[in-house]
Amino acid sequence: MPAMTPEDIDAARSLASARWEEWFPIEQPDATLASWDPPLYVRGLGLVASFHLYAPTTYKGPHAQLVVVPAARIDAAADALDELKATLDRARAAGLVAAFGDDLKDTLKLAAAEPRPGLFAPDEATVARRAAALAEMEARFDAVAARMREVYGLRLPRYMATFAALWRSLDDVERKGAERLGRGPGGIMLWFEDDGLARRTLRDLDPRLECRFRCDPPELVTVMWGDSDGLHYGLWYDDPADPPTCVAHNYARDSAETWRDEPPTPLAVLAALAHERLHDPYNDEPPSLWVYAFAEAVAWFSDADAAALALDPPAARWRSAPRIPTIGTFGPALPEGAGSLRVGDPHARLKVYREQPQRARAWIAAALRDCALGQPAAALTFGLDLHWLDRDDTRADALELLVCAYEALGRRAHAETIKVHYAHRDLASVGVYAPPESPEPPE
Repeated sequence: MPAMTPEDIDAARSLASARWEEWFPIEQPDATLASWDPPLYVRGLGLVASFHLYAPTTYKGPHAQLVVVPAARIDAAADALDELKATLDRARAAGLVAAFGDDLKDTLKLAAAEPRPGLFAPDEATVARRAAALAEMEARFDAVAARMREVYGLRLPRYMATFAALWRSLDDVERKGAERLGRGPGGIMLWFEDDGLARRTLRDLDPRLECRFRCDPPELVTVMWGDSDGLHYGLWYDDPADPPTCVAHNYARDSAETWRDEPPTPLAVLAALAHERLHDPYNDEPPSLWVYAFAEAVAWFSDADAAALALDPPAARWRSAPRIPTIGTFGPALPEGAGSLRVGDPHARLKVYREQPQRARAWIAAALRDCALGQPAAALTFGLDLHWLDRDDTRADALELLVCAYEALGRRAHAETIKVHYAHRDLASVGVYAPPESPEPPE
């Protein structure tokens, strides 16, 4: 048999994609057979697709990933697809519920697409693609880092080039795995894209507003999106003079609290998420094959990520520095001599803000006096509390407290970010960049 060529694979995928659009979903009153995405090619297996048979009221039913065109039949993909079409027609005629059992592969007469050791081991072409992406993003790093300093006044860590290279390198299967994990690049990652540094904002809005939700603290700079409730991940800068201390995440459309992530880089966060998905003992459904592919891609970049982290590690002075948890955050690190406050429990402070406004006003006045004397801890804490509470009657107080605190701490970049945020906090969208195809930003 002649060797399979990339053209053979592309032709088979194109044919399958056209058929999928015609065939699915198959809807009947008591069941639906869906295969939402056209098949993708997996080296060593062939064209693979996901299937779901479910009841229209509960959406429950069996799932399976199956090989619809084996690798050995790629050059005869039309014949394999015709056989599948005949099977689907028989199932439709018999009734989906009657035709199918719990094992979709038996009814569809297809082999299961199961993970095995080495299935997604990179071949020479994959290694070359990833190495080229890494070299390209590392070459772009200095320009992106300069833009970060210009816009935010912050130091961009070198591991963000590795993170950008991962996304640059993904093939269709790996990208589908990232979708299954519900993660994708966001925020400042736009600057690593082709012509990303040339992108303009709508109405000349400040770029610091991109992906900055109402309750985001200025320490957080978004680099990755999640898939629900406004989930976004960002670099956490305790001090603008230093590299980020950690990665943090926030569900903006849920509680809008900011939580610290244990893995030290965004790529390491992805590695942990993929491992959790692939080894979840409480999930009855087998993980998607696509997630295995994405996890392998992430693992390939882990050495470069670790080397970049070693060049821009978190500042040692913030590892054990005191933090006062605020309402909505784990609390920025504070230097020695920054002061303290008597009510350290954020829940107790929340009760006062809501039920004892006069006492709260006394706290604010005292915090501003302490800040003027070089002890900004209370001003920073109360300011972030009120920032998260997001009440109209304390908005001006929150801004005054935060600007005072950040300037007293020498964190002027954060003070400038919070000023911009408050000037535009009621924007209808956190997407402030014009589409790349627009030659001029619309008015």
